[in-house]
Amino acid sequence: MRSTKIAGAVCVMILGVGVFVGVFPESAYAADAPWRPTYDMAMRWVNFIILVAVIVKYGKEPIKDFLKLQKSDLVSEISQLEAEKARILDEIKAVKRKGIENRTHFQELKDRLIAQGEIRKKQIVEQARQQSVIMLEEARRKMENRIVQAKAGLKIELLDMAIDQAMKRLPAIITDSDNQRLLDDYMQRLHT
Repeated sequence: MRSTKIAGAVCVMILGVGVFVGVFPESAYAADAPWRPTYDMAMRWVNFIILVAVIVKYGKEPIKDFLKLQKSDLVSEISQLEAEKARILDEIKAVKRKGIENRTHFQELKDRLIAQGEIRKKQIVEQARQQSVIMLEEARRKMENRIVQAKAGLKIELLDMAIDQAMKRLPAIITDSDNQRLLDDYMQRLHT
């Protein structure tokens, strides 16, 4: 029904324009009549008033309905756009909240990793300290062992040197009677 009214309004407008422009074409002017331009001007005004009256009479309601329809369409479109805008703003707020949550989560994760790294660092330093203590103790034992071995080797070497010296000097100093006395002392010690 509205489309019929709209179509009627459009037809009335087209008809009015046609009447206004096409009733008196320029070629119909009589060249010899001095009153003709005034008459043409008056007729144009009459045609214009008739056109306005026809548009107001028959086109008022269809045009009003058309404008109301356009208004309601625009209002519904604006409300849809505002709803879409509100939805998008809500999504933006949600994304911002999520971003803040993610930054907070990443900061907590970073802090936790740094704390775990610090703990691991302390453990590694403690293990290294313990290993260094063990290594120093082992090195000290090895050095003491080498010193003991060196002392024993030195004693043996000194003993060997002393024996060599004694073997070189004793035959000239010890006599057979000294040998007999040493043998008797040794035998006595064995029996006791």
